[in-house]
Amino acid sequence: MDNTRVILDCYGGDNCPQAAVEGAIEALNKDNTVSVVLTGKKQEIESLLATCEYDRTRLEIIDADEVITNDDSPAIAIRHKKNSSMVLGLRYLADGGADAMVSSGNTGALLTGASLIVKRLDGVTRASLSAVSPQVEDGKYVVIVDGGANVDCKAEMLLEFAVMGDALMKSCYGVDNPRVALLSNGAEEEKGNALTKEAHALLKESNLNFVGNIEARYLMNDVADVVVTDGWAGNMVIKASEGMALNMFELIKRNIKSGGLRARLGYLMLKPALRGVKKKFNSDEIGGGIFLGVNKVVMKAHGSSSAKAFCNAILACAQAVRNGTVDKIRQGLAENAHLKQKENKA
Repeated sequence: MDNTRVILDCYGGDNCPQAAVEGAIEALNKDNTVSVVLTGKKQEIESLLATCEYDRTRLEIIDADEVITNDDSPAIAIRHKKNSSMVLGLRYLADGGADAMVSSGNTGALLTGASLIVKRLDGVTRASLSAVSPQVEDGKYVVIVDGGANVDCKAEMLLEFAVMGDALMKSCYGVDNPRVALLSNGAEEEKGNALTKEAHALLKESNLNFVGNIEARYLMNDVADVVVTDGWAGNMVIKASEGMALNMFELIKRNIKSGGLRARLGYLMLKPALRGVKKKFNSDEIGGGIFLGVNKVVMKAHGSSSAKAFCNAILACAQAVRNGTVDKIRQGLAENAHLKQKENKA
């Protein structure tokens, strides 16, 4: 089997380039069918690689002397920082040099670059960000689409998000017939704003396994595999969930410290269970979210990604490529294209 080539943007994230380089080495040593292309300042990257053990035939470096930061305007950065690690990586991907790309840099710039350089699939209005979250049931996940890429949406875009999320769950998470739900302020069909009501009608007519509306509090309760929403609401839900999880662990820690000997003894007994819960909520385990709707697999890793997160992101991208995620999205869009045409005429 030919190696799956994944580009890793080594700059732009909080812990870059060290965590990125360490994550790449970890991925190479875990999976001998993966090759990695590192983009960034070659001299710095080589100095970090100097003491590492890895198969040098499966690693390449593209020298890039510019960095797109989170303070940069996305569109301006993509146009003017042509020698940045992100832009050179996207161009290499678009030209066929690799199969997928990971970056922990500026989210807006990565989305803009993926859309303009790698290009969107035919029939996709805008690429969307998939945010994968664990469910209470072990081994199960829910994908929220859009996770923050598109704040203002139309109903036909939510249909696209649903189709693309459905393809992702089938190809990467082994769900044969994903349950698709629409995020709303109530489970009843008549609940929601004008956007969700229009989207509800389209989803009912689609060939997806649409199970109706879902309230945010049930996202982790194995009610749906794909949850569709606009990027504004999706990002708010994700950030609120992340904040709640972090604060819950902080509250537990504080109460253990202030609870005396009994609380500390109890903690020692519960430590393995608490460690398991913490691991389940650790974003490093998932790696990042794929931008759905572009011609190749592009993943946005968390800005504070660790080496482990970069490793998992690389391996997840390789899996998405091998499982034909992009082709499955293309097929799903074609099967539901008549609904979008109907919406446009209306």
